[in-house]
Amino acid sequence: MLKNLSYKKKNQLLLLIAVSMMLIIYNFAIKRTIEVIKSVNAGSEQLEIASNAPQAAEQLKKELKLIDSKIGTLNPKELNNEQALLELVTEYCQSQKAILREFPKTTIHEQGELIIETNNFLVQGNFNTLLNLVYILEQKSKLGKISSVKYQLKKDFKSKEMILTASIYIQKIKKKSNE
Repeated sequence: MLKNLSYKKKNQLLLLIAVSMMLIIYNFAIKRTIEVIKSVNAGSEQLEIASNAPQAAEQLKKELKLIDSKIGTLNPKELNNEQALLELVTEYCQSQKAILREFPKTTIHEQGELIIETNNFLVQGNFNTLLNLVYILEQKSKLGKISSVKYQLKKDFKSKEMILTASIYIQKIKKKSNE
């Protein structure tokens, strides 16, 4: 049967047999070897990650303590933050001849395990007095973080004069377990 075929046909048949043998060899030997090598590499990477797990866990604990300490530095000993803020602003206004226009009730918002207390108040005075009050609240007192300050120049209808006011928002974040 092979004697009747030309050299061209014999070469084509040989090439076809060689390609099919290569595919069979790849499927049964080389493919499995490559899969084993990949699984060994993945296993060694997981082993390396597992060996570094205690250090990573310790680092995460440190970061969590740092975050907790930042949340906790907002004067956790103070039971009534609103009262302390009112006293501070009132004393400042009396000493600097400013006027405390509004001091609404504290709004409390719960988000997950955190409680966010927001105090806002309106103070009237000159620019330097208002700016100094913001500086004291932001840098010297630990009653919360100033989230917003809005300066507004408006006309007072009773005295018919222009007055400068500052609407100040202070937020304090606490953990529920701290209370």
